[in-house]
Amino acid sequence: GTVGLWCGLHGESFLGAGMHHLECRFDHVLLRKQLSKIDIVTMKPFSDFPFLKQAFTEGERWPVRRERLEKLRGARLITDEQFQKFATEGAIGSHLENLQRKGGFKGFNQHAVSLIISETDPRKQRLDQHTAA
Repeated sequence: GTVGLWCGLHGESFLGAGMHHLECRFDHVLLRKQLSKIDIVTMKPFSDFPFLKQAFTEGERWPVRRERLEKLRGARLITDEQFQKFATEGAIGSHLENLQRKGGFKGFNQHAVSLIISETDPRKQRLDQHTAA
């Protein structure tokens, strides 16, 4: 799946791979405006309720070591085309998650989390892609 692919591309340990995303609590609208001023695009929110808003920034592209790509291709987890793309363009590495809660914790939005994991699959990303809402 997406998480296994990310680990295959970048590594499994925090020190070796870094972080897939850093989640922090913000004023959702204010952060989007501030980030847009410095050309950081925020994706469409994956939770958008009066009490909960969550959105990732578009991911940073990180270089991927060739031996990692060869292992993924050998296991048929990526195609030859994806191999070439990741080798030349890198792969999505890390996102900032803009989280805003109002009224305290009201549960975990598992459905939306599953959707954003699928949406951020490195195999689906393009260099020219902008997914802002």
